[in-house]
Amino acid sequence: MSARIAHISDTHLGSRPRDGVRHNVWGQEMRTQLLENDFYERFTELFDRIAVLDPPVDLVIHSGDLYNSPWEGNPSQPPVVAQETAISVLQNFIKKTGIPVLILEGNHGLYRLLEVSLLDGLKLAVPGLDVATQQDIKAAIREDRPLAYSYEKLDVFCFPFIDYAVLRSSDMITKFDDWITSQQKRERLRPAVGVAHGMDLDKTLHSAIFSMNYDYIALGHDHKQRKQSQNAWYAGSPERWRFDESSHDKGFLVIDLKAGKAPVITPHKLEFARQVLNEKLSFAEDDTVESVVGNLHEWFSSKGLVTAWDAKTAARVRIVFEGVSHRLGSFDLGVALEDFRLKVLSQDSEYNVAQFVWSTRQTVDSEYVAASYPEIESEYLIEDPENDFRDYLNTLDIDKSLDLDKLTKIAVTSLEFSVGKRDGKMTSESLMGDDS
Repeated sequence: MSARIAHISDTHLGSRPRDGVRHNVWGQEMRTQLLENDFYERFTELFDRIAVLDPPVDLVIHSGDLYNSPWEGNPSQPPVVAQETAISVLQNFIKKTGIPVLILEGNHGLYRLLEVSLLDGLKLAVPGLDVATQQDIKAAIREDRPLAYSYEKLDVFCFPFIDYAVLRSSDMITKFDDWITSQQKRERLRPAVGVAHGMDLDKTLHSAIFSMNYDYIALGHDHKQRKQSQNAWYAGSPERWRFDESSHDKGFLVIDLKAGKAPVITPHKLEFARQVLNEKLSFAEDDTVESVVGNLHEWFSSKGLVTAWDAKTAARVRIVFEGVSHRLGSFDLGVALEDFRLKVLSQDSEYNVAQFVWSTRQTVDSEYVAASYPEIESEYLIEDPENDFRDYLNTLDIDKSLDLDKLTKIAVTSLEFSVGKRDGKMTSESLMGDDS
């Protein structure tokens, strides 16, 4: 028996890029922010493309992270429009095609401290939708039964996201592997698919899954579309969630299956009107603040970004400055680059740019290495704020009665509150600490 499936993943509905974003521009007037709306458009495009495949697929599998929140970095529910988009797109697709959809729960869209799931509510709203949540896999392990769905032409075995640290602290690693090998085994001579959300990097992709003789394993969590093994692929994310995904091919996979045979995987690629640029620019030894800003303008011009505003094509830009110049002070450079960013993102800007973020690496031998997966990344404006601010104060004509150490402490503490390194509310007492 043969079967055909479409594999999508990591749609992250409700993502709202915040840093360095041009204000007061809408994707849908008074409903969605411009860059947030890109994720909704890609989700719609995926199902529009799958609906017209010939021959049609028998099942669509979403291998996790339907929504962007809640997660560790944002405990709130997805925006209302994210939930409306999921309901309307899925309802229309299933009603139009009759093709069932299965959605796995990933680490995003997951309430870590509550025994509820957003996917359960979605299932109630969408006939023909199946879901597999963290609560489902906990119950299956506890009751020693499979977590699987059977469709007309294939069986699907589900492995929603479970944090490795939770399994380890609960002394459940061995029991979890035993459950996989005893309960998640194929029983019939027809195509069998495993679907999991995890990666080797954070130990959430469990090796026992690969010993179960599934004909295909649909993976989520890594945003890069790639082959994990001969019969296991990551579909990747359909939209550029982070800047270091700018070079990735984005889209979905179509898999043709025959029981006991190697799967035939066909990638389908999406095209984008909006550029996402993730670039490194180097400082020259004699660079000044003025020359850096001038070179940056020339770079924007070379990319075709000094042009009239167009919401559909306005670029997302990230620049990492590297190298060292003895004529550049970190504080003065930071002020100048922030002024340039405000100019780029202003309402009367001459730049067709929707987002601009930057960071500096002012060392001779350093090399910027992007984080390996989406949850790991921090960006810094000033690498040593205490020394930089104190150096800046020394260039000023300041009243001798003022305590430079106390001024420095207040400035650095304010910065730590602003980037989330300190908890609580910023008050005069918290800024002063133990000082009077």
